[in-house]
Amino acid sequence: MELSKKRRKKLQSAVDQDYGYRQYEDRDVYVYDHGGKLGCGVFASRQFFPGELVIEIKGQLIPADEYDGSTYAMHLEDDWYLEPTIPGAFINHSCSPNCDLIQVTDTTNGLIARCNIEPGTEICFDYQWEAQSWIPRCRCGSRDCRGWVVGQDEVKKMKKLAARKKKAK
Repeated sequence: MELSKKRRKKLQSAVDQDYGYRQYEDRDVYVYDHGGKLGCGVFASRQFFPGELVIEIKGQLIPADEYDGSTYAMHLEDDWYLEPTIPGAFINHSCSPNCDLIQVTDTTNGLIARCNIEPGTEICFDYQWEAQSWIPRCRCGSRDCRGWVVGQDEVKKMKKLAARKKKAK
């Protein structure tokens, strides 16, 4: 039997409270729930300087031919995807990010500070997804927001997809 939205939310709240699955804190970063539609994000516990490794993102490796399109998975070289564990799963997109995503080992990614990041600042990077019908609207709030969670060169294509989708309704 499928869970209703209300029941799922109630049960998830109990799981989060009792087991802390959406909680994380170390000397560098912590997960905080924005509340509302923004959900959880990762925040700096200390200052980071430009070029400094902020976080190493670890997780489950998925062969590209078995990848099912999870919105959390990150592409790695050699046709592999990385499904990040917490806290990496809660790093949000921004069209004006303070970090860059790089591959640091064969099986992990990392975030490198693009600028000075003060304690309490949300850690974010530009997802740069390809335009597809399931891509969500962007809510990053930056002055340079592109409107969708896509790369700059994909905005035109995303606008066309969104127009077609709207027309089909």
